[in-house]
Parts: sequence; structure tokens; C-alpha cells
Amino acid sequence: MQPRVFARFRLIYKLRVEAATVHVVSGKPPARFLADVRDIVALHAIENGDIECKGAHRHARLRFSNDFPARGRQAIRNVWSPPTRPGPSGGSRASG
Repeated sequence: MQPRVFARFRLIYKLRVEAATVHVVSGKPPARFLADVRDIVALHAIENGDIECKGAHRHARLRFSNDFPARGRQAIRNVWSPPTRPGPSGGSRASG
């Protein structure tokens, strides 16, 4: 059961692993991350599962389906970097 707070975050992208191949279901994941996920799936012989990136700006999180192996989850978390948004535009004070 998902916490209520997390349910309000939007889906940024979703990947599906079927027959040891990675497909983008929705969104646009970073190309480098997608290449790393494909390498990890081949390395750990992962057959199926889902990976979702949900969040809002700096509060993005990866969510895995229940059938995704734990060792694969950690390997993917190690290569993932959360999406960033531009910092504050600042004002006259910020520019010095």
C-alpha cells in the first residue's frame, strides 16, 4: 500500500522489463540512465518488472514492482541521479 503523500506525485517516466529487454512505457528517461538500466538487466539476468520515477522536482523517487529483484534495485539506484530543476532565478541581491 502506497502512502497517501506519495500518491500526489506525478509519473515522470516508466520503464518495463519484459523478456530481459527494457521498454519505455511513458515519459522520457535520460538516455544515459536507460543505457545503464539495459546493462544492469543483462548483467543480473532480470526477466521482468517495472521501474517508475515519480515525484515533483527534487523530490523524485524510484519505485519498483514487487517482482523486481533486490540486487537489481540497488544497482539501478546506484546509477540513477534524481532530476534537478533550475535553482532560483534570484534578484538583484543574488547577482551580487
